[in-house]
This record gives sequence, C-alpha cells and structure tokens, in this order.
Amino acid sequence: MNAARRRRARRVILARRFFVRTLGVRFLVALVMSSLVWVVWTLEQNPSTQELIDDDIQVDEVNLGPSLVLASPIQPVRVTVGGPRENIGRVTVRDFSARVNLAGIGSGVHQLPVEVAVADAAMDVIRVTPETVTVQIDPFEVRAYEVTARLESAPAVGFRAELNDVEASPASVQVSGGASEVDEVASVVATLSLQGATSDVSTQALLIPTDRSGNEVEDVHLDPQTAQVRVPITRITSRKRVPVLAELTGNVAPGFFVREISVVPTTVEIQGQPEDIERVSAVSTVGLDIDGARGDVEGNVPFDNPVGVLVLSDEPTATIVAVVEPLSDTTTIQAAVVAVNIDPSLAAAVSQPSVQVVVGGSVETLQELRAGDVVAEVDVSNLSPGRHQLRPVITVPPGIEISQVTPPVLTVVLQRGESDTSAAQGQVLIGPGGAVATATPTPAPTPAVSPATGTASPIS
Repeated sequence: MNAARRRRARRVILARRFFVRTLGVRFLVALVMSSLVWVVWTLEQNPSTQELIDDDIQVDEVNLGPSLVLASPIQPVRVTVGGPRENIGRVTVRDFSARVNLAGIGSGVHQLPVEVAVADAAMDVIRVTPETVTVQIDPFEVRAYEVTARLESAPAVGFRAELNDVEASPASVQVSGGASEVDEVASVVATLSLQGATSDVSTQALLIPTDRSGNEVEDVHLDPQTAQVRVPITRITSRKRVPVLAELTGNVAPGFFVREISVVPTTVEIQGQPEDIERVSAVSTVGLDIDGARGDVEGNVPFDNPVGVLVLSDEPTATIVAVVEPLSDTTTIQAAVVAVNIDPSLAAAVSQPSVQVVVGGSVETLQELRAGDVVAEVDVSNLSPGRHQLRPVITVPPGIEISQVTPPVLTVVLQRGESDTSAAQGQVLIGPGGAVATATPTPAPTPAVSPATGTASPIS
C-alpha cells in the first residue's frame, strides 16, 4: 500500500517539473510573444499621437475657505493630450476635469496652477494652456438695499407714475457676494410695465441688482429675488396763478351805490388738468350779500371752484369789503336875495331879486331839500350910500355842496332916506318847495350857521 502511494507521488512531482520547466517556460514565452504581436498590430492600426483639444475647459475651484468667495469666474484653459489616435478622436471636453486648489489661500489676487485630469486611462495630459490662472478671492459680504422701481413703459397719456410713492413688499432685500461685487451694486430695481395704465399698478416683480450706470451686476445673490410692488398712477396736473374776482349778491338801498370792492387774497394758485387749467382765467368767490346796505359791508366767503380745478390757498375763504356810499346828484335852486345889516338911515335896492344856485349832494339829501333851505344874502354893513358890487353869501343845509352861483356878483344901490320896500324886499321868488319871499331888511349879524342848522358859504 505504501509503495503504491510513493509511486503516485513520484509521478505528480515529475509531471510538475515537466510543466514548470518545459511547458511553463514555453507558455510564458508564447504569451509574451503574442502580447508583442498584439501591441505591434494595435499600434499599426491605432498609432499613438498628441493633439490640442480645441475647446475651452472650465476650471473649478476646490477647498475655498469659509467666508470667502471668488470675485470672478476663473479663466478657462485648453489642453494638449497624448494617446491612441482613435481614443483622442472620441474625447470631448466632458472627459476632462480642471481645478484650482485653494486650500490655505486667503483673500486677494493669486496666480495658481491648474490641475487637469482626463477620464480615458489610455490618454495623458501633455500640456495645459495656460498653466496658471489668476484667481481673485474676496471676503463674503451681505448688504441691504431698498427696492426701487424702473419703468419699461409709461402709463396712458395724461397720467403719470408717482415713483416717489412706490411701495414694495419687502421694502428691502439682502445682496450677498464678494465684497468687490457687492460694492458695484448701486440699487436693486423692480422692472415694471405700466403700458396704458390709468390706475395704480400692483405686481410681483423680478428684482435686478444694478450699478450706477443702470447695468445689471452679476455674481451677486438676492434674497428674496422678487417683491410685490405697487406704483400709484395719477392724472397729470398743472398749476398757475390767477386773479380773484369778488362777487356780490343783492342790491344796496335806493340812493346808494357800491363805490369800491376789495378782496384778499387778490390772486390764488389753481391746480388741475392742463386742458381745465387753460380755460380758467380767474377764480370767483361765492357772493357776498349787500342787499339793502346803506354802508360798508365786509365778510368772508369761500371760493367758487371751477369744474375740474382745485384752488390752492392757505385760507379756505376770501375777505371782501364793499364800500357803499350815497349817490351824488346836482340840482339848480332859485335862491331869494336878502340884504342884511342895512343902516336904518339908508335904503337898499338889489339888481337881482334872486340868484341861480347849482347845489350837489346825495340823491336822498337833495330829495329832502325844501323851500327856503337855500338863501342868498348880501351884507351891506358899513357901506356908504352909492352903488356897490357884492358877492352873495349862500347858506345851505348840511350835506349840500355849492357848485355854482349865477350871477356871482350883485349890484346893490344904497340911498339915504326911507328904503324902497319893493326894491329892498324884491319880488316873490319860486324855490324848490314853493313860493319864497325876500326877507325884510333888518340889522343882523353876518350869517354863521352851525353844522346842525346849515352852512354859510360865500361865493368867490
């Protein structure tokens, strides 16, 4: 039994030696030779070459530190690769990955190498152009900006958008990004279309960060990115200053008239649509009642606003003063001539028994004038006998003014002896109230009538 086992073991050892020393060597040689043949055949069919990939490869950043951001995108690169021609023919930019390692890099401007890898293991990256790129790193910053409105189109003709009264919800937004980019942001605008609008416009608008020239600033982030914006729309109005016209109602008492009307303010500013403003040349007041007035009337009355026009005044009323005075008129009176202060030893004869006196005053006063109210007197005191030219002194009631006396001078003849009654007394004269007889000459002082009884007025 043991001898049989030894014989089988010996045969196994001999067989192993045969395969290892004879067939194994031959097999390895054959394998190497076949590999060489395959390589040679492959190289002949798909030779190795180098080629520039004529497309930009975007460069990504990795390991950027906290609270830091890229101030601008990294410049793309192009690569030259080597490998089998057939493989190179199939490669695209998606097969490449380019990156810049920012581990330990702080804010500022840096020149850093670009690492490029290709997915196809049969290919190698020979050259990267450019080998280094400029990377600007900024601190991360957040800043609040108010939302403002920018119009893409205008409202309807005759209307305007009140941009100073725009309401936005939220009223402000957060702008975040690199400090240099955030610094470029001058405003955050909501672009709105108001085409044909005649009333307030409210819409959800996209917000855009813009610089001082109105251009959009990229590479910043808005939070939120939209806002509810309301723009008031109002009709276009104009203003101008116009005079104020005082209006009166009613009639003054008979025999009176309105001599003067004054109003404060004298002018006011009005506001309204241009077409309404154009046709308004003055603003009137509500009428001040002067019915039956016999004297000045003063009152405060509101303005009578024209249709479509608003009166802009510090006070809602105007002050009107109406100066009311009696009507003036004239009339002609035949006044009897009376010689006064005659010396008892003399007799007087007057050339005219009466004079024509034109008097003026209010209609009411003239209507009340009665016979004998107007008297013409010639004073002959201290005169010697003979012919004298004397001016008559006209006495009139208060409120009456003398305008003219005809004739202005009278001839008076003084003689010694008894007075001529007919000459001295004259004839019966007709006055405004009936017959007026001349007065019998008796010594008397020079007429001096008090304001309560009348006025003595010499005619020059």
